[in-house]
Amino acid sequence: MASLARGLLRRERDFVLDGVAVGSIAGGYTQKLPKLWSAVPPYNAQLDIHAANYFASPSVKAVLRKTEQQYGGTSRDGWIVDYFHTYGPGQRYLNRRNWTGAGHSIEYVSGHDGYLADVKPPRGYNGRFGYRRNTPDLRKKSSCFGEVTIFPLH
Repeated sequence: MASLARGLLRRERDFVLDGVAVGSIAGGYTQKLPKLWSAVPPYNAQLDIHAANYFASPSVKAVLRKTEQQYGGTSRDGWIVDYFHTYGPGQRYLNRRNWTGAGHSIEYVSGHDGYLADVKPPRGYNGRFGYRRNTPDLRKKSSCFGEVTIFPLH
């Protein structure tokens, strides 16, 4: 149970909130052709662990050797798009931004443990004792709970 909590805390600390930055970078590349960078990384089936059995079969390995893609291959759009998405200016900006901690927020890092962690008592008309003491009758009586107050009671 403790290892599960540590794993959850580690994942919450590693979480990066990049929605605005990624949206502005991706918006800049929408008008450029060929489209080298997008918010969604290019999909490479050879790196997908759920497709590992397919690429382990001998017939598929032979085809991959013939097409010179036996060492990880590329996405559908080719190696230039893969390279640009990993090392291009948009990704370099996001990496520098996240290395300095700009994508992290204390609310997201603390996760659910921060909910109601620093609750202040509500301040209202009823005061510390839970009922109003601003009527003449209540000012004359002491607290029915035996509270000693510094305020004058009459």
